[in-house]
Amino acid sequence: MGVFSAMRTDATEVLDSAIPVLAKDRGASMQTIAARAGISRATLVRLFPTRQHLVRAMAVKILDDCDRTLSRAETDTAPIEQVLAGLVSDYVPFAQLWNLVYVEPDVLGVPEASDRAEGVFTRTVSFVERGQEAGMLRKDMPATWLASTFCGLAETAWELTLEGHMGARQAPDFITAILLRGAIA
Repeated sequence: MGVFSAMRTDATEVLDSAIPVLAKDRGASMQTIAARAGISRATLVRLFPTRQHLVRAMAVKILDDCDRTLSRAETDTAPIEQVLAGLVSDYVPFAQLWNLVYVEPDVLGVPEASDRAEGVFTRTVSFVERGQEAGMLRKDMPATWLASTFCGLAETAWELTLEGHMGARQAPDFITAILLRGAIA
């Protein structure tokens, strides 16, 4: 199994706690990540012997989460409005994808991660095209632009939530409002 294949481990909770730490402090040491995630450094090192292992495990988890969210959206037969609402409510992995996977040096240039990230983005573009065909999303803008906008909005909402500038329950509504109605009142 490759480093970027589906990961089955009891370390999921540790990763869920560590991802926001690294997102806020790119240079965080293993000690800092452990402390801010609320675990001992020994526990962190037992699960992930090096920072590179930790960062790559984070990328695997984020990519797996994106895949799961997109799979639900792709197979959902509900009206596109409901499917979009479901996708937007699960925006965090897309925020993390843009915040960590695309910028973290221990992940950049790893072909398997790059291929998976590209696949996630391609599937996101396909979902946007589905929304355009249904008349829900604008057709006068490229689907790649709208998919990138969704991911950028997701990243902004996640960061503002982490920093305490907005509530986690507000984020999907704000993302949807900007996607569907823009920023003009």
